[in-house]
Amino acid sequence: MKILMIQGGFGAGGAEKVVAMIAAYRAQLGNDVTVMGFDMPESGSYFPYPEDVQLLVPDGAKSGSPFARLKMIRQAIRRERPDVVLSFLTKVNVLSLAAAIGTGTPVVISERNNPRAQNAHPVWRHAQNLLVRRAACAVMQTERARADLPSSVQGTSVVIPNPCAPHETHKAAPNSVKNRMVAVGRLDKQKGFDVLLHAMVQIIQAVPEAKLTIHGEGPERAHLEELRSSLSLTDHVALPGASPTPGSWLSDADVLVMPSRFEGFPNVLAEATVNGLPVVSTDCDFGPREIISEGENGLLVPVDDSEALADNIIRLLKDRDLRTHMADAAAINRDRLAPSQILQDWDQVIARATKES
Repeated sequence: MKILMIQGGFGAGGAEKVVAMIAAYRAQLGNDVTVMGFDMPESGSYFPYPEDVQLLVPDGAKSGSPFARLKMIRQAIRRERPDVVLSFLTKVNVLSLAAAIGTGTPVVISERNNPRAQNAHPVWRHAQNLLVRRAACAVMQTERARADLPSSVQGTSVVIPNPCAPHETHKAAPNSVKNRMVAVGRLDKQKGFDVLLHAMVQIIQAVPEAKLTIHGEGPERAHLEELRSSLSLTDHVALPGASPTPGSWLSDADVLVMPSRFEGFPNVLAEATVNGLPVVSTDCDFGPREIISEGENGLLVPVDDSEALADNIIRLLKDRDLRTHMADAAAINRDRLAPSQILQDWDQVIARATKES
């Protein structure tokens, strides 16, 4: 079987991690797998791929217009002649569905965020609602996200959360007394790191030795650095860029904080809970409520509420027994998100798409 997978790029991110995992798995099964993206970091793909997976970045892809990228996708489909296309994220889904018209190639789309909340032109949302009917299947990550699809599509859609397993190299250390917090994600307004910085003022009043590291890059870096300075948090908050290797942040924290305003299915939250790292997360759409069992493996707080965020972080930092309890609750998600189970769910989607084409 030939599979063409299409994503935005090969950097760090939740969708990119899942694409790499599915690609490696299907290649191991003997499939001919090509992964296409529109941006490749200078150091290469953040997530590793086996040598028998072809990575494709068309010339001019990074700066290309949507119409140019649509043409690139159509050319790739005609050249590769895949049995199925797997597409990830709203804009790429729209372009892939449009590019496949007339080719006879089934397209499985996967939404990895909250389209209603993303800061994108409404035309993308409207286009996806129109074109999604052409998809062989729409893969959503939560039931709440599935309910957001047009009613005519919900019956042919499926819910598959992201696979996640305990990290083999980097181990969480929730029993530490170093009062270390970590946040991970693109430096974007979506992630709510500005709210976390405001919460830090309250946190260091209660826990003066508390330290926060925010791993990530993005358009909000300058604003966050300025806010950190204006709040006199330079000695307490580090912004070192993306985590040097996938999962390395797990062993450098006592608590993960996810202050997002919206999500799709936050991989970082799943990784923390599966590895036994206690978390404080906003109860945003979508994802956290499906991952966090309140008081068992994490705590949920309202969106944009820096005071509630601070109160719950302080509670975890001061309560070592609670952190130990949450570490012991790692099994809550380990079975449900086991890669073997999730990848079998993807097998069923691919089999159905190719059978019906």
